[in-house]
This record gives sequence, C-alpha cells and structure tokens, in this order.
Amino acid sequence: MIISFKLLTYCLIIGGIYLLIMDVLWNLLEKRIPVFDHFPPKLLESKGLSWFVSSFIIEFVFFVFMPAVIYGWFYTVIPFYGIRGGVATGLYLFLFGMVPLTILTMFRVKIPGLYMLYLLLGLMIKLIGAMAIIGYLYSL
Repeated sequence: MIISFKLLTYCLIIGGIYLLIMDVLWNLLEKRIPVFDHFPPKLLESKGLSWFVSSFIIEFVFFVFMPAVIYGWFYTVIPFYGIRGGVATGLYLFLFGMVPLTILTMFRVKIPGLYMLYLLLGLMIKLIGAMAIIGYLYSL
C-alpha cells in the first residue's frame, strides 16, 4: 500500500487547524462552566501556554497524525468512504478506546461525573471532526 504524502500533508494541516480551533473554543467554554468545582485546588494544573502547547501536541498526534497515517494505509479496503467513513471510524475509536477507559477510571478514582462527561464530549467532538476531515480528504 502506497501512501500519498501530499494528501497526508493536507490532512495534517487541515486537521491541525481544526484541532487548534476546537482546543481554543473548548478552553474558553471550560472557563464559563463549573467543571472543576469539586476538585481540590492542589490537584489542578495551572493552564498556561506550555500546558496548551503540550496538550495540543498530544491531541494532534493521537487525533490527527496517527489516524491520518493509518486511514491512508487502509482507506482502499474500508467498505465506506468519505465523511461517513471518517465519522464511523471516529465513533469506533471513541466507543471502544476512550469510553471503557473512562468508565474504569471513574470506578477506581473519585472523579466528578460532570468533569468526565465534559471531557468525553470534548474528546468525541475533536476526534470525530478530525476523522471526518481525514475521510473527506481521502475521498477526493
């Protein structure tokens, strides 16, 4: 299987821009709703530029870079394509990757449910949006 580096570059740039916009909006929303009210102050990390950049890099690698490379290898054998294929792949990754880990973590550590719901919703929006972009670009 041959991967198109031009198409991969487009996926990385457009997916990165989408992820950056969503990160900024999600952080602004976080300041408006009380998701951290039940956390002890000592457990909360102060958010600055270095926190934002490191968080963005981690999300970029797992939500844009790795899915774009893997989707690029396998898009010829995936039975669905385009935005629908990207959304289906994103939902699969979300439901079988993130949700079980979150539920198991909530059983082991007393983390407020509002925060976990907020976290899962943000991750789902970021992942499905990035996968929809990747799926769309590979269908062109």
